[in-house]
Amino acid sequence: MVATSAIHNGRRDEKDDYTGVCHPGTREKYLEGLTIWADNAPTEKRLQWANAIAGAGKTAMLRTFCQILEKKRRPFSSFFIWQSDAKRNTLTHFPATIAHQLSRRITDLVPCIERAFVDDPLVLESTFENQMEQLVINPLRDVELQEHLIIVVDGLDELDARDQTQFLNFIPEFLSQLSSLPISLLVSSRPDAEIVAEFQHPKLASITKATRLGASDQDIWKFINDKFDNINLRYIDLLKEYGGKWPNQEKRAIMVKQSSGLFIWPTVAIDYINKVQQGLGPKERLEHVLSSAERKPWVASPLDNLYRAILEAHAPEGSVELLRFKRRLALLCLPVDLGSFFWKLLGEVAGWTDTPARAVFGETVDEIWNSMAGLSSLFFARTDQPRDRSLTPGISHLSLRDFTFNRARCGDKFYYSSEQELHAEIACKFIKFFHTQQTYQASDMPRVLSVANTSVS
Repeated sequence: MVATSAIHNGRRDEKDDYTGVCHPGTREKYLEGLTIWADNAPTEKRLQWANAIAGAGKTAMLRTFCQILEKKRRPFSSFFIWQSDAKRNTLTHFPATIAHQLSRRITDLVPCIERAFVDDPLVLESTFENQMEQLVINPLRDVELQEHLIIVVDGLDELDARDQTQFLNFIPEFLSQLSSLPISLLVSSRPDAEIVAEFQHPKLASITKATRLGASDQDIWKFINDKFDNINLRYIDLLKEYGGKWPNQEKRAIMVKQSSGLFIWPTVAIDYINKVQQGLGPKERLEHVLSSAERKPWVASPLDNLYRAILEAHAPEGSVELLRFKRRLALLCLPVDLGSFFWKLLGEVAGWTDTPARAVFGETVDEIWNSMAGLSSLFFARTDQPRDRSLTPGISHLSLRDFTFNRARCGDKFYYSSEQELHAEIACKFIKFFHTQQTYQASDMPRVLSVANTSVS
């Protein structure tokens, strides 16, 4: 019941997010403040809430902070929530994961936690609150805690509304029961309206210090300069052509301005420039990126303009091909849990043959991958065999899914359908295919029907 992928340095598979740690030399002000806070005894504000919009680098910063705590051998535990990972997109595995990490860093906790399982062998089948009490609260009460203990929880907004409320309602009780111990929580999330309302409630407001995260232009400059230094090492001809520095300072300044204090913009842009495919070199790709800065900023955000510029550079001209392109884009943006289920059905039940793939998706899996090759900076496939048919593709940034399934953001040119409509369309095609093919057994149908029920619910 321990979600190893939720731990700050836990192994994450190919279906996971690409988020790493902070780029060296950036976010130093925030990290220094957190380090000072961790080094001192907890104050009455024992809950730190780090909030920022998507793309600000919350997860990278908290992962870096965890690394700092680990190097300083400070007691802490972490849980990094991720919407597309079933092991860490609910509270189900939270108590056991926290308890596991605490037992590794505070060895006196081990017999206390073991006793909880002796007293109640089915403790992991109990409620979230009971698990927290038996596996975390009671064991901590039974040990002598000398140092400031930090529990880091990243991505609260990735939970569904019910789990968000349950978790936030539990925090005051959790800290109250451990009020005599030096324990604090660090929680990050987007400033969604529902979460903001919860933090404004007196029970949380009285114990919370809220911090709005952002990146300075200096941080963005550092990131962009370092990344281009690395690109220039790969393309020596660019250095010769441009006198030792490419691109020039003016073009880099445009990229810094477009970033608007968010690391996601330069991350997407430079990843696109650096992945040379479909005959396009880094110079051509840079021009595609810079063209997005010429678009009217009051019509769409810089990130949406960047996505549009990249897609337009690789979209086919014919109306039929463009429709297929839009559909492929939407297919690749499906949530991993559902998208992988469709892919798995094709593999386990249909044997990865082209006939069912074409019947369900309108083209083979290879055709989908090959036609989107130029957009590999937006999608990932972490494998030694990039064309492994059993591999589920994924998006590098959740913001692309939000963009693709929002007609107002991606525009009519790239909008195919809503996420729900696409779910239902594919589920119906699966049902039709298996219903008309005598080579597949009736026992396959329940799995297909379960997808259909999920799709339209």
